Amino acid sequence: MLQNVCSDFRIGAYQSHEVVPLGYEDFNLAVTTDTGKYFVKIFASFRDEEECQRYVDIIERALRAGVSHPKLYKSDRGFLYGTQMKDVDRLIVMEYIDGKTYYERHTNPTRDEIAVIVKQAALINGIDLKPPFVYDHWAITSLLREYGEKGKYLSGTDARNIEPLVNTFRSLSLKDLPHCLVHGDITKTNTMKNRKGNIYILDFAVANRYPRIQDLAVLLCDLFFDPDSVDDFPKTYDFVLSEYRKHVPLTPEEIQLLPVYVKFAHVMHVLLASYEKKVRGNDSPENEYFLGMGRRGLTYTSALWP
Repeated sequence: MLQNVCSDFRIGAYQSHEVVPLGYEDFNLAVTTDTGKYFVKIFASFRDEEECQRYVDIIERALRAGVSHPKLYKSDRGFLYGTQMKDVDRLIVMEYIDGKTYYERHTNPTRDEIAVIVKQAALINGIDLKPPFVYDHWAITSLLREYGEKGKYLSGTDARNIEPLVNTFRSLSLKDLPHCLVHGDITKTNTMKNRKGNIYILDFAVANRYPRIQDLAVLLCDLFFDPDSVDDFPKTYDFVLSEYRKHVPLTPEEIQLLPVYVKFAHVMHVLLASYEKKVRGNDSPENEYFLGMGRRGLTYTSALWP
């Protein structure tokens, strides 16, 4: 199959490949040909053609908006490529970035890098696009549904910490907040820095039209939250807010609600990672990372913003 892909995308003769072991759903490969290295994303079999095409369309718009994302390669069939193999329905080929995600680096962004990433989020939020909705189990807006289905798998301590925030969520009217295109998953695993120091935003699979502060909340609960240096978080929070407002004005309601929205983001990590661990047997380092980060973040932010 990869020999055919390399030929059809005109990226050279296939030589070898290796699995990129990150992510929960899609299957990622680094493919080497006689012309270089390329990234192949094989979409999970549950994603139909419409959903995969939606993913490609969002990336195209993001690239045109100046978002730093690996470029797409095109075959005679277009960017989206169908196969005849069992359990391999559709895939895309992208530029291979010679670098590592912040998760792989075990580091947090510097202050200058934070400014770059915040600008990327603002560029995404400024794209005038309303794609067909795709349900994301991890999205903050999915909290009530996911808690109803998975709350029973929480430990006693986690349940006691999360239940008051579930009640707070029920009292809010999120539809009244400004909405825009939101990446929804700008985390350490989806933000990469190459050898030259350039930063790339990856994986738009769960991008949707959501409350505008959703990307900020996800950034502040993961990529911009260092559990080993929590005393630095208030300054980081203020800096992130200041940088974002250079590009996108926020309403007073958004500024007031953002702290609790950050707590909701931590709730989703604890809730979904607990389910992955207890029900699906997912003991991967990535899942443990999200679970630990969520618990630490929830404890800290609940004390910071009672």
